[in-house]
Amino acid sequence: MTLKFSLLNLFHKTRSPLEKKLGYSFKNPDLLRLAVTHRSKAAKSHLSYERLEFLGDAILEMIVSEYLYKKYPEKLEGALTLSRSIIVNGDSLYEVGKKLNLLENLLLDKSLNVQNVPAMKKIYSSVVESLLGAIYIDGGLKAVYPFVNEWILLDGKREIATARYNYKGQIFEICQKQGKESPRFEIEEMTGPDHARFYKIAVVIDGKKLGFGVGHTKLAAEQKAAKVAYFKLTAYRKKRPV
Repeated sequence: MTLKFSLLNLFHKTRSPLEKKLGYSFKNPDLLRLAVTHRSKAAKSHLSYERLEFLGDAILEMIVSEYLYKKYPEKLEGALTLSRSIIVNGDSLYEVGKKLNLLENLLLDKSLNVQNVPAMKKIYSSVVESLLGAIYIDGGLKAVYPFVNEWILLDGKREIATARYNYKGQIFEICQKQGKESPRFEIEEMTGPDHARFYKIAVVIDGKKLGFGVGHTKLAAEQKAAKVAYFKLTAYRKKRPV
């Protein structure tokens, strides 16, 4: 697939299509360019999006943490951490990147295989964070909140959608109610290069391995393992007579 970069359109003085999607106009367009520049296209490593990604990651975690803290005053630290990890994980940010149509705006070397889904997932999620960092530098923290609310929290709907498959959080609650020890997640196997890594993870409860999961990220593998354990822990309900 050949990528076509419309630099004149993207970084023109008028509001670019990406800025319209972001809901933010950059006072310094160089920050926008930097936020979408992959290291393969950068003359020097510090001229890629990676430093902005570092900043955006911290800002995103802070904003989502504040949001969850205020919205769920009854939830304990562990439950809040689980909710946050689902909202800001790579898969969620990858979906945001697709909706932003980042592929049309990324500056990366044509030799990169954009059909490599695991690699592109990492790039998309990284660029979403770098865009947050760029908006923060350009307009301050107040400029970041609207983007996070619209695209990542989905106006408060994200945690509702993710709760449906948050088996990890559910088995923690079940174990607490049933007086069992808290679930532990152990890496059984880790294969593949950094950009296409696979994890096999087991969930252990009271010394027994109740489920296994495989995924491109530890969180994805943990959720799959937790799903298996969840149905084992709740199986007795289905056997009860009506």
